[in-house]
Amino acid sequence: MIYPIPQSNISPELNDRATVRINNNNLGSPFTHFVIFYRIYVSDVLNTSTTTSTYSSINSVLVSDYNAILPYIDSDTLVNSNMDSIIRVNRKYKYLKLLDTDIDSVLSDSVFNRTLVFDFTSRKFPTMTIDGSSEYILQRSDRNELPDPKPDRYFVNSDDLLDNDYMNENSNADVQDKSNMSDMGRYTYAALFIAAVGTNATTWSFIYSTPSLIHVFLLPDAWE
Repeated sequence: MIYPIPQSNISPELNDRATVRINNNNLGSPFTHFVIFYRIYVSDVLNTSTTTSTYSSINSVLVSDYNAILPYIDSDTLVNSNMDSIIRVNRKYKYLKLLDTDIDSVLSDSVFNRTLVFDFTSRKFPTMTIDGSSEYILQRSDRNELPDPKPDRYFVNSDDLLDNDYMNENSNADVQDKSNMSDMGRYTYAALFIAAVGTNATTWSFIYSTPSLIHVFLLPDAWE
């Protein structure tokens, strides 16, 4: 069995920051690494603080996705579910990557008893920092899943990211548009979930813990 990060170990702040405290409850388990699933949602609403009560105003698909994943969070009965299929296949989430770094190696057992901080503050590329020292720039999923992401793989609210012409499986497959948009503005939010992964010693297939929600982050606007 692979154990999740308890939701109580995660502290979201406003719309741009979250702290994840990693314990060592997977010592001695088939654990190999943590994975982070993400999806980007287009919105016409600016929320200075994102909570479950604001998801419906951000994007109706965000609410649908969250409600589908919610029963698995901190569940004691759904522990053998295939999170890859439930989150990535059924809900169209992608795997988070890091710039020029193998994220599976970074999120190995070396992060046990350490703290991850996710920072989406403005005028910088969003990052993940471990214990306040090792900082990594977050990247959208690699080109094996997104053949030609527009405009690039950074988590930045840009014109191309918002362009309907690119919201397809060949380009921005990680972006969900919003129907009936107002003219109040165009924003993008990224929902991130984290789960532990291990290897089944008999089948050598991946096994997953239940997920935990890191946060729904507002993507910073593009800057000069």
